[in-house]
Amino acid sequence: MRRSLALLAVTAAILLEGCTLQNQVSITPVLILPGDVRQRGTSILELEKMADYGRALTYADSVMGRERLRPAELLALGNAQLAAGRLEEARRTLRSAVDLRLSFEHLGNVAWALSQTEYLANNFEAAFDWAEMARSNGVGVKEWHVEYLRAMAGRPVYVLPSRHATIVDMEMGSPDIPRLTVAVNEEPRVTAVLDTGAVTSIVSESFAKRTGIEPITTFEGTFLGLLGEPISVKFGMMDRLVIGDLEINHVPVAIMADDKLQFFVYNKEPFRMELLLGTNLLKEFRVELDFQREVLALQPLEAVDRRPSAEQNLFMVGFRPLVQAAIDRKGWFLFVVDTGSEITFLNEGRIDDTPVRRSTRYHGAMLQGLGGSQMSGEKVSDVEIAVDAWGGKFKNIPLYRSDQSAAYGILGQNYLKNFRVVIDFGTMRLDLFRARDEFQRSTIPDRPIDEPVEKERPRPVDPERM
Repeated sequence: MRRSLALLAVTAAILLEGCTLQNQVSITPVLILPGDVRQRGTSILELEKMADYGRALTYADSVMGRERLRPAELLALGNAQLAAGRLEEARRTLRSAVDLRLSFEHLGNVAWALSQTEYLANNFEAAFDWAEMARSNGVGVKEWHVEYLRAMAGRPVYVLPSRHATIVDMEMGSPDIPRLTVAVNEEPRVTAVLDTGAVTSIVSESFAKRTGIEPITTFEGTFLGLLGEPISVKFGMMDRLVIGDLEINHVPVAIMADDKLQFFVYNKEPFRMELLLGTNLLKEFRVELDFQREVLALQPLEAVDRRPSAEQNLFMVGFRPLVQAAIDRKGWFLFVVDTGSEITFLNEGRIDDTPVRRSTRYHGAMLQGLGGSQMSGEKVSDVEIAVDAWGGKFKNIPLYRSDQSAAYGILGQNYLKNFRVVIDFGTMRLDLFRARDEFQRSTIPDRPIDEPVEKERPRPVDPERM
């Protein structure tokens, strides 16, 4: 059974050796050769099961060109297109499967994939209809998720009175995660955490009351934190969010108890959060984080911008962004792109399928989840994780466990902050640039913005020429 919505911990902190784990990462250019890429899987069914969505997409013609369409192949292709952000293609593929005489199980799984497709397209009424069908055909979609879709049906979301790019200052600190000052409703100065690891934007209960964010439902949902801790939430709507000079109306949020939105920074006061900007909002933009200059740029996406690149490395799985990464020069493995996590992690539940499966594990990693929940864990040493053209060599990397996730790990700030990070939900690419990439000027112009944000991407650096 597939889970509906689950929340990865918005900030994954390490209490023991936290600063050491953050700092013991060295960055070098990496060139992944074709021979370094895993080529397991010889059918679209195997590739989709392995979450090798890029290769699965290459089977589209053979799947759709059969004289007699096969439901299992259509579902696998539709799931790959959904993960790749090719929503129109996913919709067509999956609807062609519905037109066949499907088994009880196949119809439920196809309906659930269609519900996720419509959810990502902000078509909540259609997402609700398909989720209802999925539930009636045996898929374990959470009842609260179906009720949330019902409550959202017909509501406008992410309305932009103007669609220009904006630039805002970005602050790092302890914990070492990006935050910015925004306005919410009539509250002029609010500190928000930018958290791509959260499936939806989140506000605290006290903040919701102070700013007039009313619940749109009477029921409660349940999110899961990094350590598997269940967290009760209600759902509401921010009428007005202002980031820089960009106004966004009608932003859906989850409302969480205040004590769940805090982390206990070692030897310091608790770090309390009031507002997290999650992927449900950020997927509407091209997001650029320049950690050297400490600024954030957001470029609203038009329909014409949503054209996934032939070289895409970014996928949406479980409503979170996952990027293709190499582990110890072998690819590809999907990692959650999590700007709300200080630390990069490996998923112990999938480590046996990676090059570090035989690595010696050491005790001593203390993981902290939402609300201060803690769990003792293990770590492995001397692991390289590479994204785009850059590898990060980690002296120690902690493990968490998730058996139901497609992710092999979490890409956190101790890796990401070494770059100018471009997350383009239009081309479905994550690109990393270092200060010495002189051939590529920043896409964040000097204030004021006087030209559109560039969309072109250079070829990766050849390390032999560095």
